[in-house]
Amino acid sequence: MRIRGIGLVVLLVAGTARLGHAQGADTTAKVGAAPDSSLLTAAVIDQGRKIFHGSGNCYACHGDKLEGGPIAPTLKGPTWRHIDGTYDAVIHRIDEGMPGTAMVSHPGGISESQVLLVATYIYAVSHGMAKP
Repeated sequence: MRIRGIGLVVLLVAGTARLGHAQGADTTAKVGAAPDSSLLTAAVIDQGRKIFHGSGNCYACHGDKLEGGPIAPTLKGPTWRHIDGTYDAVIHRIDEGMPGTAMVSHPGGISESQVLLVATYIYAVSHGMAKP
């Protein structure tokens, strides 16, 4: 039941974020903008970790410890090669991909809620809140 509850929180946060985008709200992320604190739990971060290292195939390009490699940048530290490292920017990159690169939208065919879980994991690791 706990996992189902976490999924519901993720879906609610996702819906709110998508609604803001759809209504043309100013969703410009500020450096350091973080996910809702209810998402920064060990259980949610662990779910994101499992997707990153599993069905999302993110580790194949970004490395087991998010260290990057010849295909993709490191995901450590507060900013990266093409984005500012905010939670919204991480979601956008996973959701939309990066044209002209190996970064595709919804890597591994992950769902919208899985995008949020992976983004939470990446954000937590890159901001020193969790280990890879």
